[in-house]
Amino acid sequence: MKTISTKDEKNQNSMNHKDSQQKPTPWQEAHQKYLEEKRLMDKILKNNQEQEESESLAESSEEVEQQENQEQEKNERPMIEILSSEKPTESIRESENTSFSDKLPKMKDYRQRKLHRRLTLIILLFLIPLIVCIYYISSLGQLSKVNVVHNQQVASEQIVKTANFKINEPLWEQYFSRQTAIQKIKKISPWIKAVNVKVVHFNQFQINVTEYPRVAYLLTGDKYYDILENGQVLKNPITQDQLQSGLPILEGFTSKKLILKTLKAYHKLPEEFKQSISQIKSTPRAENDQLLTLNMNDQNQVLINIDQLNKKLPYYAKVVSNLKEPGIVDMEVGIFSYPYPKEEKKTGDSSSQSTNDGSENDESVQENPQA
Repeated sequence: MKTISTKDEKNQNSMNHKDSQQKPTPWQEAHQKYLEEKRLMDKILKNNQEQEESESLAESSEEVEQQENQEQEKNERPMIEILSSEKPTESIRESENTSFSDKLPKMKDYRQRKLHRRLTLIILLFLIPLIVCIYYISSLGQLSKVNVVHNQQVASEQIVKTANFKINEPLWEQYFSRQTAIQKIKKISPWIKAVNVKVVHFNQFQINVTEYPRVAYLLTGDKYYDILENGQVLKNPITQDQLQSGLPILEGFTSKKLILKTLKAYHKLPEEFKQSISQIKSTPRAENDQLLTLNMNDQNQVLINIDQLNKKLPYYAKVVSNLKEPGIVDMEVGIFSYPYPKEEKKTGDSSSQSTNDGSENDESVQENPQA
């Protein structure tokens, strides 16, 4: 009996323990209730979100459809106007049958042009060095001839000989060292002003020579010498028959600077005054080294300073009209005119005339009112 009772007690205790485990606590009940409410709220929110997304998608699809319809209408309007006689089903079939290449007809042409440009560039990169090599090896890369142009006073043979360019030798090596030849050519003659060498006809040199022009003659004794544009007087004399008409003849000049100053003032004169002067003499005095004596074609003489040549010489015609016979027009200080002294010749020395003009011919001196 005892054993049975102990078993019953054990069974009863186990049942009580199970009942205690199955019944939840108040906290568990509250937590379980919270979880169920949270699941319900999440489900409701999810349903609302899905509904909103579906509505927004529907609205966007409607907008897209409206835009597509508007664009299609815009595209179809000109086609309908142009092809009003055709049926709409035909245009729809044609649009359905168009391929991607038909929609972009210029794509193939663009790719072909791009490919051609690349091929052309590659060919040129290889072709240019090849042409250069062939040029240097061939006869075109060798100097074949040397010509001289624009030279009048210096012989071409002398210029070519001085330049010393080698025929059938590499052209460009000689061209890049041409400055040495140019400097040698300039030293040949004082006539040469500038020299230039350039390549012509692929493998020939052309030497362009610029010479100083002859601007006047210098009379020394009975010999004439050329005066160049830079004021240099050449050493080789020429005869009177070789004189060029229209150029002034200078006499008594010993300074290159004075020659240039005189010629500069002379070339500023009007052409009619240049033609009326036959000879220009330098007749300096102790107090005036700029004095010139001009021998005129009408047998008169003019005493004038170099720096006054352009200012006072225009009055010459009016002053000479007061002379009854050939004489002297003194423009050194003022402007005076008087005839030659009786005891001297018309071509006498101007210095002796100036010493006698104040003593022996006071009564014949006339002062120009325009002085």
